[in-house]
Amino acid sequence: MRIDVHTHFLCLDFVKHMQGRSTLPTTVLEGGTYFVNCGRGLNLPTVPKIVDVEEKLRDMEAMQVDVSVLSHGIPGPDVLGGQEADDWARRINDHLAGIIEQHPDRFLGWGSIGFGDPDRACAEVDRCINELGFKGIQLFSNTNHKVLDAPEFMVVYKHVAEHGLPLNMHPAYPLNTTGMDTSTLIVPLAFLYDTSLNTVRLIQSGLFDAAPSLKLIVPHVGGIIPYLYGRIAAYNNPSIHFHDQLKLKEPFEHYLDLLYIDSVCYNLEALDHCYRFLGAARILYGTDHPFGQYHLAASLVERLHCSEEDRQLIYHGNAERLLKLKVSAG
Repeated sequence: MRIDVHTHFLCLDFVKHMQGRSTLPTTVLEGGTYFVNCGRGLNLPTVPKIVDVEEKLRDMEAMQVDVSVLSHGIPGPDVLGGQEADDWARRINDHLAGIIEQHPDRFLGWGSIGFGDPDRACAEVDRCINELGFKGIQLFSNTNHKVLDAPEFMVVYKHVAEHGLPLNMHPAYPLNTTGMDTSTLIVPLAFLYDTSLNTVRLIQSGLFDAAPSLKLIVPHVGGIIPYLYGRIAAYNNPSIHFHDQLKLKEPFEHYLDLLYIDSVCYNLEALDHCYRFLGAARILYGTDHPFGQYHLAASLVERLHCSEEDRQLIYHGNAERLLKLKVSAG
């Protein structure tokens, strides 16, 4: 069995809603295709495979993916701000629930949150999980151009943790694009930096001490964190005497070791490093469909130097445990 935790849909009504906005993001229709201008250098086409469920199902068959946990592609509703963001989060979640209702054996969902108002955000978390049956909440690498450890967001993260289900991070248009002003720089570099930066900021904020049951999935094999683990940990521990010394209950390595990652990458060496570094129990299978080289996902896991037991943990066992699924591992 293969459970894909990193695969996307897009609410086309949301894309159309952004047409004619005076501020970014905004949508234009060119040659029959909608393009979302997320910011300087990043115009994303609304490709058929992200809005056409039947096309996704056909690709799932080709990739031998049994279950896809769908998350909304960028941008998320938070970019609208305020009440409008919360309203569209609800509409996007209803759209996703409709997809799942049509194919309950093939699709699960990550809920979208607008973060316009903390009370509404927490209420939408409850609705996503208790009423719509979603298996966790989508978290973009920044929220409406704010760092993720902004105080007003903390109550929402803690509320998700109370449900015992994970936050699933995904890149947003990065906070810093200085020197990275084309899609060929933003997507492969700035995306991964933004997720890594805001993951470390969340740890530094003390969130994992305040909400020890919180589970966070960092995409794209953890961004740059697995490769700079030692340096990040060293400069966030008391042996280095910075004036802004953190006040955490545990050494910084403890919190880095709590993170989960997905398997989305494009070379075996990267996945192998993360496997040897984190162990199989922290890696979940992902394809990033319909973006990038999603067709490589299974071949990399198949070529990974690991036991078959560990391979099955990556393919489905970890997702079943983390998302509290009742799925037969046939």
